[in-house]
Parts: sequence; structure tokens; C-alpha cells
Amino acid sequence: MLSDVNILGSYWTLAAGTAPVVQELCRHDIRDRIECASRAGFTGMGFWHSDLAVLRERHGFAEVKSMLDANGIVHIEVEWLNDWYCTGERRAASDESRKLLLDAAEVLGANHIKVADLDNDGTPLDRMIGEFAGLCAEAAERGTKVLFEMLPAEFSHLPSLDHVLSLTRGAGAKNGGIMIDNLHVVRTGTTLADLVEKLTPQDVIGVEINDGVLAKPVNFMDSVINRRRLPGDGEFDITGFLRAVWSLGYDGPIGVEVMHEYFREWPLDTMAEVSFSKTATVIAEARSEIV
Repeated sequence: MLSDVNILGSYWTLAAGTAPVVQELCRHDIRDRIECASRAGFTGMGFWHSDLAVLRERHGFAEVKSMLDANGIVHIEVEWLNDWYCTGERRAASDESRKLLLDAAEVLGANHIKVADLDNDGTPLDRMIGEFAGLCAEAAERGTKVLFEMLPAEFSHLPSLDHVLSLTRGAGAKNGGIMIDNLHVVRTGTTLADLVEKLTPQDVIGVEINDGVLAKPVNFMDSVINRRRLPGDGEFDITGFLRAVWSLGYDGPIGVEVMHEYFREWPLDTMAEVSFSKTATVIAEARSEIV
């Protein structure tokens, strides 16, 4: 019997009006964002690195933690770290974000830090494994995990489940794993059978859902930041996806990460309420036949 499923609203879902590249900083007050999320039913929230930098300056992470606790928000995600495998100027900039995310994860009690390899220009896997292991070791000291997000070849140098597992298993870190977003599962050609057959209960995973169309997009970036639909509003087999990860023993929060040009115009409370309601409905349907 599965434990009660907690729902985590990603930064892009709950920070109304935001999108990568387009508008990364949320214009809404953090207290309003947290209270709207709590009223809607969320028990988890995500935070983006540039947003965290502003929150640290305006409030301090301890104050944000108090707001989260007061509203029953206990599952926290912080993101994104990129270029952690690089050298030179890119690595120097990455290290600034790294410190910010590690500090935030420790004070906020984050479940994990989400990382990726966007714009990777060919860093060898063995180097990435070593750097990932080092990052995981630092995160372990702060009491959190590191999850590498599997992305399609248009964005990542590790565009498959096999590639990512080579990284995470190769690093040998107990707190290092993979973030599995059902959108990227579809776009990488990963099947639900692949998830069940290749992942094990020992693999550390995180789970995100959203919806969309199965047809391959002409513009991948546009499809990611402007066309992600709310769960239940598209063609993805979310029920099959959730049952696949649950069959592995996963009982952590289910993240919902939605980015759509129309939703961006919705009021803060509307986005929180509708995204929670639709996500909860899809999760309930997926669980309905599980004993």
C-alpha cells in the first residue's frame, strides 16, 4: 500500500509569471507564494537559483524556512546547477551558484538539488563522474541529495537513461541520482518498460510530471518553456509513468512542472489551485487500481 502522495509544485509552476530565459524572477512576494501553495494543498515547493539569491538578500533563508514550516511546506527542491563539470570562467560562475544552492538546501531542508548539463560541449564522462561524486559529497555534508535531470539530445550530452545511470552509478554516491520528468522520458524515447527494467530500488530518483503532445516538436526550447500542459490536459501516459516509478518502491513527492505561455498570465492563486487540483486528480486515477 502506497503512503499518501505529497505534491511538490516546481518553481515554474508556483512562481506565476516566470519562465526560463523569458522571466526568471518572480514578481510575487514569497509569503504570498507560500501561502497560496499551502491553501491549494501543496506540501512541497521548488526554488530557482536566481530567485534564491533575491530571497537570501531580502529575507534570509532562515526566515523563508520559518514561512515554509508555518504553512506545512516540508518537501523542498532547489535548482538548477549547470557547468559543475567545467573549468575556467564557466566553472567559476557555476561554483557561485553551487554555494548558493548548497547553503539554501541546508537551511531550507531541501530534499534535493537538481542539476543538469545544458550546453555541455563534450566533457568526457569519466570527468563528469568524478565531478558528480565530488558534488554529491558536498551535498551529503549539507544533508541533501543531488539529482541529475535526464534531458533529450537537444540539450544534454547524456541523452538517455543508460547515459545518466552511467553517471550516477559510476559516481557511487548514496545521495546521487536521477530526476525523471515524464516529458523528457517521452522526448528521449525512453519507454515505461525501460524505467522498470533498468532502474532499481537502489537508484535515487525524483519524479516530475506535466502533459503535452506526443508529436516531436519542431522547436524543442519553445516546447519546453511555452507548451507544457497541466497533468491530464495532453496525450502523455501519466498513469503508466507513475505506476512504473511506484513499482520501483518510490514513495516520495510527485513534482508538477508546468510552463505555458498562457498559464503565465494567470493570477498566483489560480495557478496554485488549478495545478494542484489537476495533479491530484491524475495521481488519484493512477492509484485507483493499485492495492
